[in-house]
Parts: sequence; structure tokens; C-alpha cells
Amino acid sequence: MIEMFDYVLRSSMDKHKIVAIVYLKKNNEMTQRNIKITKIKDNDIEAYCYLRHQLRHFKKNNILSAFHIQ
Repeated sequence: MIEMFDYVLRSSMDKHKIVAIVYLKKNNEMTQRNIKITKIKDNDIEAYCYLRHQLRHFKKNNILSAFHIQ
């Protein structure tokens, strides 16, 4: 399962695809975001967030699910 998850994140970055994620925020609230990943380094993911209209950083461990939408 982890391999498929990593594949979705990496292919988003490599192929410039938009990914929908379900993300667990610091306050344990879940949110859904559409992002385009620009950089992956260890547990840190830098991505353009279409909800906030800016580059944001996400912790890979806090991404509960990810799938391509484009």
C-alpha cells in the first residue's frame, strides 16, 4: 500500500499532475486539498495548493490518502 501511495505522490511531481489528498491538520481536523507537488524531501512535501492559491508544505505522514484527478 505504501508503494502505491509513494507512486501517486512521485508521479504527481514528475508528470506535473494534480493530486487530491486528504490531510490531517495539526488540530486533528481532516481537510481535502488539490495540490501539484513541486518537491519531495523525506517527510516534507512542497506543493502548490489550489485551495490556498500558494505554495504550501505538507508532512507526508499526515497525508491519509492521495489520488490523481488530472
